[in-house]
Amino acid sequence: MSNIFTSRDPAGTVVSQTGAIFAVLAAGAMNAHMSGIQAMRQAREGAASHQLRYQLDYAINYSEKLMTVAEQQAAEIVRLRAENERLKTAARTHYESARRLAAKVAA
Repeated sequence: MSNIFTSRDPAGTVVSQTGAIFAVLAAGAMNAHMSGIQAMRQAREGAASHQLRYQLDYAINYSEKLMTVAEQQAAEIVRLRAENERLKTAARTHYESARRLAAKVAA
């Protein structure tokens, strides 16, 4: 590049040097801006990833609790069915005993 003091066209030299300086500054600013945008996207993706992981862990824990409750309820149903059968047998026995007693008294 030529010097503004030794050039035949000092104004043109100043314009070209100033333009070159601004081009370098603009390229640097654009590069910094793009790097900032990429860093922001990565931070957003990281935050979203952490949020999704938290939601997944919460859903897993909740489903495990529901599974435990379901297993307990299934065991309770089995116990109640056995109790129901025992009570049916006892009621049938008492009913038959009462009928026999009523038949004895009537006879």
